Amino acid sequence: MMFSLFVFSQEGNRTDGKGKQGEWKKYHKNGMLHKVGSFKNDKPIGEFKYYYDTGKIQAKMTHVGNQSYSIMYYKTGEPKAAGKYINQKKDSTWTYYDENGYKKATEYYTKGVKDKIWYIYYTDGQIAEEIEYVNDFEQGIWNKYWQNGKKKMAATYDKGGLEGNAVYYNSVGKRSVSGYYYHGLRNGIWIHFEEDGTTIKKKEEFKNGRKVYENEADKYIDPETDKPINEDFLELDENGMPRQ
Repeated sequence: MMFSLFVFSQEGNRTDGKGKQGEWKKYHKNGMLHKVGSFKNDKPIGEFKYYYDTGKIQAKMTHVGNQSYSIMYYKTGEPKAAGKYINQKKDSTWTYYDENGYKKATEYYTKGVKDKIWYIYYTDGQIAEEIEYVNDFEQGIWNKYWQNGKKKMAATYDKGGLEGNAVYYNSVGKRSVSGYYYHGLRNGIWIHFEEDGTTIKKKEEFKNGRKVYENEADKYIDPETDKPINEDFLELDENGMPRQ
């Protein structure tokens, strides 16, 4: 979210032939201060503050040239997000927090474009998920982890679609399912393993994201839970994964 800097329209705010000048304020309908900040020749300078209609701080933004450094807050006062803009587009690392103050995610942008590796965290700081972006598309690694640090899943994106081998693991780090994605859809043989990670429990064949059945009574196995899903209740998402 980028807070608008150009919608102040409160009586007493000053303009001249070069645009907005000096301190500008705007208020909520209940009379509480909504926004306050200063302009020079129509450009924001220094710190801007934004408030909820309760009077609690909503965001602080500090403007230096074409860069803006932002901290956003929940209504409880806890930090919600922090990062910077360049020319009103997200840039570099952005960090997000939950309402209890725990870091929940980090993202990276280059001039508003998604870039590098993004992370999602458990409340103890352990990485729960990491996914790589290049030029606004998922491109490269996609890993998930159990809270004990063991890998839960490993797959690869290519230009926004899942591509190549994918492996799912149980909570002790043993393989539970492995298979192959082609153009974002499951294809070929997918293998389910017993808890030891080597003994084969079940094989499934897919073509363009749909299962090739051996018989009508066969069931689809969800690799995340390793539990069967009846075909009658099966819908697939854009990655050929089951929705329930």
